[in-house]
Amino acid sequence: QDHESLSVTLRDPTRRKSSRTPDFSHLSSNMRVPTILALIGVIASYLEVDAFQVFGFHNSIRRGIAHTSLHNSGAANLQLRDAFRNPRTSKRALFTTSLKASESSVYDDPSIESCELQTADGPMASFPEEWLQAGVYACFNKQGEMQYVAMSRKVAISIANHLQILPPDECHSVKLKLWEAPTKQDLEGTARAWIEACIDKTGGAPPGNTKEVESWRKKVSEMMRAKPNVEFSKGATEEGAVDEIKKLIGTYPVVLFVKGSRQAPQCGFTEATIALFDQLQVDYECVDCLDEEANPGLRDKLKEFSQWPTIPQAYVGGEFMGGADVCREMAETGELQAVLQAAISKAKQQPANPISFQTIAPKAVQQLIDSESVPFIDCRTPPEWHAGRVKGAVNIPAFLDGPNGRQPVRESFVKAVKEQFPSTETKLVVGCQRAVRSKDACAWLNEEGYNAVYELDGGYAWWVADDSLPVEA
Repeated sequence: QDHESLSVTLRDPTRRKSSRTPDFSHLSSNMRVPTILALIGVIASYLEVDAFQVFGFHNSIRRGIAHTSLHNSGAANLQLRDAFRNPRTSKRALFTTSLKASESSVYDDPSIESCELQTADGPMASFPEEWLQAGVYACFNKQGEMQYVAMSRKVAISIANHLQILPPDECHSVKLKLWEAPTKQDLEGTARAWIEACIDKTGGAPPGNTKEVESWRKKVSEMMRAKPNVEFSKGATEEGAVDEIKKLIGTYPVVLFVKGSRQAPQCGFTEATIALFDQLQVDYECVDCLDEEANPGLRDKLKEFSQWPTIPQAYVGGEFMGGADVCREMAETGELQAVLQAAISKAKQQPANPISFQTIAPKAVQQLIDSESVPFIDCRTPPEWHAGRVKGAVNIPAFLDGPNGRQPVRESFVKAVKEQFPSTETKLVVGCQRAVRSKDACAWLNEEGYNAVYELDGGYAWWVADDSLPVEA
């Protein structure tokens, strides 16, 4: 894929293993030059000099690199090596490929169409109709560096696939050349010429055309099929199922509540719905309504929450769309595609974690309590709270002890906090015994929109270690 990756095996397998001198006498005359050129490339890469230009062989070596980059071989030297080892069966003129289909550089040819793929509203939502033709395209990052060159039967579909997988800065713009009825020479010649132009400009092939970078060659449908289901939070209970549903549809732009999984749907309607969303090539999450262990209470609570009697159910942008038949009908009219595009674009524009809590030292907590009368929420169990606590602390347990050990009680915790502190702008400090349970409690408040949450570092154990800090029992 670049000059340094070219190599050839110089030992003839018919000679003794001790022989270290390459013998070119058995090669036909038309194979000696390519082999010698490859050898010069290897020597130059070790010497770190541009021997290609010095010896006037740059174009031939460059074309060999472009050829291997275009066809994505497992190793850049495969065709060179095969030609050397078996010259009589190799009839292709590897280093003299005709590139007449595109003599101008992809960087400066005004006839090559160029387009920005990222807009102020997110990735390009629709493409010109002519992009559904066959052609060659080159993708560039935000800095204008070529990232990938490929041929496609329908360029628009290939580019849409990249936009769903790659970050905006990496797949930022595209240049393309389209044909109504291209020949193989049109496509391969143009693609090789564009890869050559990148090699001339940067010294290497586009990253996406190398073996090391696989993301450009991945397909959305394949990635989606391999994704595991998402599940309720660890330790969730049936009583908290509605909160878990709200959390899932608020976290992910597209959520399908199904029977089974992508890989193993457990009913025909689930299979049809998954196939529909795969066909639409959108990123979505699946939640298994039959998995009571991972998602306790989901099957019944979901029907109550959505007021819909059947499963699967689709949520887009936090809104209920319907079941299998409704989604199919919406897709046939184009309504579903529009809703999906709007929800996904909105999600991409939002920061990954807009709200988070801060962990602060005991003395800093006391300062907040003294100067701003910030409430302190002790999220330990009632017996712990009665045994000793931060002075003035309010006890709202986030976990309770039961027959199965200590379990989270997110729903009752969040409900109690909202009743006592209804404004999400209220500053709150949360603490437990050793700053373990308090992390979950703070995260739950963040999810509910509380944006000024602080956690007591070290918990009550660190607080009582400082005799200057007030306690009560």
